[in-house]
Amino acid sequence: MSQTPFWPLRCGAVLLTAQLVLACGGGEPKPPPPTDLTPPTTRATPAGGDFTTSVVVTLACDDGGSGCAATYYTLDGSTPGTGSTQYREPFTLGRTTTVRFYSVDAAGNAEAPRTATFTLVGSADTEPPSTVANPASGAFSSPRSVALTCDDGAGSGCAATHYTLDGSVPTQASPRYTAPLSIAMSTTLRFFSVDRVGNVEAVRQARYVVDTGVPQVAATPRGGPFTGTRVVTLTCDDGEGSGCAAIHYTTNGAIPSLDSSVYEEPLVLTATTRVRFIAVDWVGNVSEVVSELYTREVSSEDRVAPTTTATPAGGVYWSAQSVVLSCADDAEGSGCAGTYYTVDGSAPTASSIRYTGPITVASSTTLRFFSMDIAGNVEPAKSEQYTMDTVPPVTTATPVGGVYHDAVTVTLVCNDGGSGCAATRYTLDGSAPVSSALLYERPITMTRNTMLRFASTDVAGNVEQAKQESYVLPDLDRTASEQIQAVRNAANGPVNLLINGARITFIKDAVGNAVNDAAGFFLQAERTGPAVFVPVDPATLSPVPQVGDRVRVTVNAKSLVNGQTRVSLSGFNVLSSGHSVSELLQDVSDVDVTIGGTQPEYESEYISITGTIGAPGFSAAGLGHLQAPLTTVGVPAGSSAAVALRLRVVEPLRDSLALTSGCSLTVTSPLWMFMSGTQMTPTIQPSVWTASQATVHSCPAPRVINAWATGRNTVMVRFGRPLDAASLVANGSQFSIPGLSVTQAQLQSRTEVALTTSNQTPRQPYTVTVATTVRDARGVALDPSATQTSFPGYVQAARLRLSELAPAVPQNRDLVELVVLASGSVQGATLTDGNTALATLPDVQVSTGDIIVIHLNPDRVTPGVDAPASETTSRTQYPSSQYTANHDSAWDFQGGTMGLFSGNRVLRIRDTFGTTQDALAVIETHNTFLNYPAMLQALQAEGQWWPADCSGVPCAYPDAWYVSVDWTPAFDSPGLPMSLGRNGQGDTDSASDWSVSMSSFGYVNPLP
Repeated sequence: MSQTPFWPLRCGAVLLTAQLVLACGGGEPKPPPPTDLTPPTTRATPAGGDFTTSVVVTLACDDGGSGCAATYYTLDGSTPGTGSTQYREPFTLGRTTTVRFYSVDAAGNAEAPRTATFTLVGSADTEPPSTVANPASGAFSSPRSVALTCDDGAGSGCAATHYTLDGSVPTQASPRYTAPLSIAMSTTLRFFSVDRVGNVEAVRQARYVVDTGVPQVAATPRGGPFTGTRVVTLTCDDGEGSGCAAIHYTTNGAIPSLDSSVYEEPLVLTATTRVRFIAVDWVGNVSEVVSELYTREVSSEDRVAPTTTATPAGGVYWSAQSVVLSCADDAEGSGCAGTYYTVDGSAPTASSIRYTGPITVASSTTLRFFSMDIAGNVEPAKSEQYTMDTVPPVTTATPVGGVYHDAVTVTLVCNDGGSGCAATRYTLDGSAPVSSALLYERPITMTRNTMLRFASTDVAGNVEQAKQESYVLPDLDRTASEQIQAVRNAANGPVNLLINGARITFIKDAVGNAVNDAAGFFLQAERTGPAVFVPVDPATLSPVPQVGDRVRVTVNAKSLVNGQTRVSLSGFNVLSSGHSVSELLQDVSDVDVTIGGTQPEYESEYISITGTIGAPGFSAAGLGHLQAPLTTVGVPAGSSAAVALRLRVVEPLRDSLALTSGCSLTVTSPLWMFMSGTQMTPTIQPSVWTASQATVHSCPAPRVINAWATGRNTVMVRFGRPLDAASLVANGSQFSIPGLSVTQAQLQSRTEVALTTSNQTPRQPYTVTVATTVRDARGVALDPSATQTSFPGYVQAARLRLSELAPAVPQNRDLVELVVLASGSVQGATLTDGNTALATLPDVQVSTGDIIVIHLNPDRVTPGVDAPASETTSRTQYPSSQYTANHDSAWDFQGGTMGLFSGNRVLRIRDTFGTTQDALAVIETHNTFLNYPAMLQALQAEGQWWPADCSGVPCAYPDAWYVSVDWTPAFDSPGLPMSLGRNGQGDTDSASDWSVSMSSFGYVNPLP
């Protein structure tokens, strides 16, 4: 670039002449040549255009004459002048800018202003443009002109659109779209666009079918003679055209048009018929009319008349009906010739109206009709009666609404002179009696102010306009609740109180103990209670009470049994029956049902509670019952209330419902409770007396719990859930034990499977693995994470017998002596008091005649008294010289922290498999412990105590005392001097085997 800037004089130079050059480097330009009349030329680099980032612009002046003097420019689009910015160095543009500029030479010639536009586009444009074709893909009957339109939205703008017409994929080298495309034949148009910053659109496609040909249509089979019936199929073929849209046809000889019947399914011809048909494609091209004549050959043997049916059949209707008459002749017949009918009840003849299309029946009509076939066979006339019932029924309530002083029972009666009453619906809350309202089935009893609304529907479907009756009466449910509360508040003992209008919510059978779990029913009047239990055998009342009965009872006594309020009756009357008790049901899942102290807030009330059975699962809860922890939203696990909430079930239901720890269920039942004389707070027991009261939602998958060998060739495997017997394979293939072969598997109990194995090595550790194809009773497969357990090989169990007890040792350090009747291991043998384990014996091999002394609640503090553990290597492992409580002549085993307590008890020694080997029934003089007779009876039922009953009936007090061992004298002398011992080695499983005498622990019992 040749540019001579004008600079001021500097450096203190002295002006000599206009021709001299200043010594400091600046100076005036030379005088212009008198002949320079041409202006300079200025160019911008770059010369303008589109840019995606900022751009550096350089302006360069060129003058072949006097030389460039200055360049001026603007960035706002205005015309530059000598007052504009003088260009000195390149400048940067960061946005779209119009640069205008010009230069002047030393002779004063100025060029015309020039313009360069710099467009900054799409710095944030990352989206491709979108192109559409108009018209879009389709079928057309003539050529089309297709326009491609590109839209880049807020982006940099469309730069170009490229396309192909041969179906190939277009590229930026493909033809560039500049004008609408002419499509004269079936074509696949593919196209895309690119925007100014280079974003490329995905290739799009439009398919144009230019269809100028008509479709072809045909019938299969072609026309011709036939017998019986002929099925004709019509088909259309449009080749490479737009495709067949429809086939239209006639069977009455008329020329078909686009208004004729549309072919949808094969035509079934039963008579001589000319079928004419056309086809139309999707662009409207219509085929030529095709005609086929199908001639039915009449059999000279046709002697059977056709059959005609009416659809819909006669009946009662509330709106006009369109009746279709259909004639059918048998397959070998000549075919239907015509159908004739009348609508005035007269007999139809061949001169009557000929059926040609549906008959509109808008009023009560007797339609009579018949058909004849081509052979002349005439069908006997048929008749259908159509009754038009447009009048709704009328319903009346008796008694009518009004003011009443006691409960009122209302009867609704529907009358309809037409089609007859179908149903009556009603509401008691003032809402409209729509089709989903309560269905009237029996008289309705009102016990409080009620707005009764009702309406009936007849068989024809006419709906009566809703009616209403208002009944004003005292709130008898509230009154009945107050009466129940008065009974609950009364002192225990005789009373004379009335409960009038309460409902029976539940009737329970007697299960187990006749006092604790007596038969009876529950009374409640309102959803929020209160309620009360009436312990009475329902069969002794007349009429026998039923759930939903509304009753009037006279209470003559109130009592508390196990903390529960109970009443006895001197009067019982059923006021009305069939009432719903669902409206009394309270869902208490999210509330603390244990509140209320010794008088629980929800006691005996009809409740629904949803929760989860907690660990450790079920345990005994009174004769014939089991109980388990139950956690709910209102009583969560770990809360202070959780210890007082227990699910209680009748024993068989635990197995039939497959209930275990972890199961989630909903119980619907009156809320039971129990509080013994020693309890400070009651146990709240949602109870399941019948299977229908429980809905089980889910249970954990079954798990393998443990396994043990019961014989040299048998192993028991216990599962955490009741099993589905059908899921077990009898050959034992679902069970694998390395080192043993399993040949058989059999369900021994709901949760135990007995395996037959090859010979086991005593005490060798084995691992059993169970396949996940084993399922529980709910069909849930075995938990894959709990399919294994280990067990030692079978060891012969020793046979043990009780021989001596010291029940009155200070600090409950009581002793129990056993004698070994048969050699073997005592591993897992358990001494129990009722259901409580007092001691579990270690794995020690004992011999016949050995004596074992079990030390209960051993002294862990005083040195030299009790040994630090059970003896497992020899009878003198912990000698008496070092541990005074031990016996060198016996095996000294240590039990748990509980001793023997006075009272009525049943003691057992069980082997590792839970089988009772010996037992002892003891009582304390005149002690009447409530559960003892049942415990004694269970022992007798095991064959472990004699006599087996008391004079042919289960033993109860006082007989239970007489057949048991009275161990009262053993408590008269605390310590070890006296004990209860077996008389020598005799064993008749009876009280005569035992007596209280001087103790002889560690030695064979002497004879008395």
